[in-house]
Amino acid sequence: MPGARTIGLLLSAWAVGASAAEPPPPEPPRVFFAEPRIATVVGERQPEVSFAMAHLSALDRYLEYVVGAAPPQGSGARVELADVVGRPDVEARAAAGHMLIVVRPGETLAFADRCAEAAARAWLGRVALSAGVAPAAEPWLVQALAAESLVQLRPALADLWLREASLSPAPAYAELAAGRASMREAFLLWRCLRQELPGPEAVAALPEMARGRRLAALLAARSRDPEAWWPLRRSELLLSRSPVSLGMRESSEALDDIAAFVFDLGAGDAVFTGPEIVPHRRLAAVRQGVETRLRGLRREIIRQNPVYHNAWRSLGLWLERFQDAEPVELEALWRQFERERKDARSLQYEVETALRAAGG
Repeated sequence: MPGARTIGLLLSAWAVGASAAEPPPPEPPRVFFAEPRIATVVGERQPEVSFAMAHLSALDRYLEYVVGAAPPQGSGARVELADVVGRPDVEARAAAGHMLIVVRPGETLAFADRCAEAAARAWLGRVALSAGVAPAAEPWLVQALAAESLVQLRPALADLWLREASLSPAPAYAELAAGRASMREAFLLWRCLRQELPGPEAVAALPEMARGRRLAALLAARSRDPEAWWPLRRSELLLSRSPVSLGMRESSEALDDIAAFVFDLGAGDAVFTGPEIVPHRRLAAVRQGVETRLRGLRREIIRQNPVYHNAWRSLGLWLERFQDAEPVELEALWRQFERERKDARSLQYEVETALRAAGG
């Protein structure tokens, strides 16, 4: 039947044309992951995931190398980057023993604050959950750790905050503890507390506060009235403010100090260069001494004069490789450090000579 065959062909052609006219199904969104130690970061845009990861890693480095706090154990955390209309900029909740933090992306400065807050909530939440209790840190502590994350990535921010605070009165302690003051003031409160507590006590206090211990109770145990202690300590902190970057001479002297090792290797205390202690690196005292130097270098390098930055970084690489590298590698790294230090001293001499000539 030719008519039926023709109709069939027409219907088939129509079906092919209709299917070709239909838009293809949308591709499923790509999901990117990053896994710093504090939390897994998940998002649909790689730059945002990397940006968030940088803030989590910065807080991790600060807590380990500056404060000396151990990484949280047990429970995990997940930071999801999602622009959900009607939701808070940062939303955190504990579920099934894990922390889930949802962060809304935004313009750079606002997003940085949100990522830093997410890092703080993830760390504090994990510490609490690993002890079997719900996250209960005071709001000021979340702000303070978020501030430290930002300062690790933007060192000049600390000096800016200190200068701004010197022109502003201290907020009331109750407002500050409740999180109703600025991040800057929470940052200052944390710095004041670290000055108040010896190192081991500060390390022990942080997990306790993550699990709900109030700062007022911590200070009361040391016979401190928070309302009187806070403005006094804040004033002392502001008066002792160091410059954000050391001068060339100060950076050079500090580098010489950190690159000279004093140990008793059987003949009383003596000063050694790096290569001279390599044969003794299995000794506990040498190993611990180098680890202490490395922590100090990581803490202080951000304050060094740019002229000496490369020399400080080269020494840091030698310290990092001290335990595991072959002696020939350590020798090469030390020679690189000495070249960088020599170049920095030459540049310092040229700069100082030019400045003296300009002034006279």
